[in-house]
This record gives sequence, structure tokens and C-alpha cells, in this order.
Amino acid sequence: MACDEVLRLGPEGQLVGIVSPPAGGKALSPPPTAVLVLSAGVLHRVGPHRFHVALTRRLAERGLPALRIDLGGIGDSTAATDAISFWESAVADTRVAMTGLTDRFGVRRFVLFGICAGADNALQAALADDRVAGIVLVDPAAYATPRSRLREVRRLAQIGGASEALRWAARRARARVREELEQRRRGGEPPATGRRYPPRETFRANLRTLADRGVGVLAVYAGIHAEYYNDADQLYELFPELRGRVDRAYFPEANHTFTQLEDQAALLDVTERWITNRYA
Repeated sequence: MACDEVLRLGPEGQLVGIVSPPAGGKALSPPPTAVLVLSAGVLHRVGPHRFHVALTRRLAERGLPALRIDLGGIGDSTAATDAISFWESAVADTRVAMTGLTDRFGVRRFVLFGICAGADNALQAALADDRVAGIVLVDPAAYATPRSRLREVRRLAQIGGASEALRWAARRARARVREELEQRRRGGEPPATGRRYPPRETFRANLRTLADRGVGVLAVYAGIHAEYYNDADQLYELFPELRGRVDRAYFPEANHTFTQLEDQAALLDVTERWITNRYA
């Protein structure tokens, strides 16, 4: 395997990333596609449990240059000085990184990979730039369905009996009332705390836009979302028209950062197989 390289990207070299060059040197020149692994929230470019390192090196062995990057203000990269939102900055940095990979390898098609906020940023970058041919979203936005709520009640009843299921239902009812009151107080806007999912119909429209454009989408969910995602096919319960157009994977035993080694290995295998089957 070729040695990893440090890349400084952008007009002032403000973004720092580590690229794993494709195995075989110039055997594929230019390579068909490059993979860009975005920051997982505010984590350094190695990713949760060094997953980004393992993924980029595995993909390089399959002939795809793969870059793990610190977006602006994270790790070794400098934040943009102009006042723009986190999403806008992340999209702009992602586009700069794609241009830098074109300059380095001549590649013009890209697959984006992101965990958590990285998934949100990958989705937005794909919508903004038609150089993106595919995206892998690990724990993107999740939304409950009537079936998923029923599955959660059944699960709780199996664990703690009917009383536990009733307490859960009461907690959910109180939470929904609080959320509605808070949104009314703020004029319809959800509270600006933590990670914010877009409205369900916005997420649906975004996925449909990418599918219509021919962009491959793999949505990966861990088993931590309770009623918001608790079945392999819940994505298609939400958006039945996307069955066969958007791919999904579900790891019911995994936590959000895939801490267990067997979960990391499974995620690595699924991601590598999906990317290389489509883009290598």
C-alpha cells in the first residue's frame, strides 16, 4: 500500500487532510472516483475510533484515492473568516477539497462519507455540487412512524412489562406537548439546541432530488434511535417511493459511533462493498 500523504487544500492551504493514494500508483490514471470522508461532528479527521483511517486505507487498496479531512475550524484546519453558517462552511470546504483532489489525481467524480453531522454535511454538499456521484450517510435524520412506535412499545413491554410500556407512552406524550409549546413560543421554529433534523418532507425531497439525478445514496442507521429508527426497512416505511432508489443498512446492536470492534468491521465491509461495487 502506498504511504498516506498530507494535503493542504484551498487557496491559502487552510484545509488539512490525509489522503491514501490508490494502490498500484498510476495503474488507474486518473482513477474513476475519489472518496472524501468528512469530519464527524467536531471530531478530528481520524474519526470515531479511527474508523476514517481504516476506511480510507481500505478503499485505497481497491484503487480509489480516499481523503479524510478536517473541515474548517476542526483539527488542523482553519475556519473561514467570513460569517457563514456551519453547514455553509462545511459545504464550501467540501467543494474546495474536491477541487484539490482533482488537481492531485485528475479525478472528477466523488463519493462523500459522513457520520452524524458529517452525514448532514455530505447530503448538503451533494445537493449543491453535481460532481458528487454518491454519498454514504451514517445516522442521518431519523423520523418515527406509527409502526416504529408500536415496535418500541412491544420492545419495552418485553423488557419491563406493560407498566414500562405505559410509562414510555406517557413520557412521549408529555415530550410532544413540550415540543409543540416550545415551537409555538418561538413562532414555529424548533429550539436551536443540539443537532437539528430538517422537516421530514424536506429530507424526503432531498433524497428524491439526488435519486432523480442518479446520485447513489446509502443510508446507514445504528440501533440507538428507539422509535425514530428501529427496523431495517423503516426508511421505506417513511418514503415508500424510494425503495429500489436509495439503499439502506441497519445495525441494531451498534451505538452511534460503532464502538464495538465487530460493529466497526461490519460497517467497514458494508461501506467498502457499496462504494467499490458502484464506483471502483
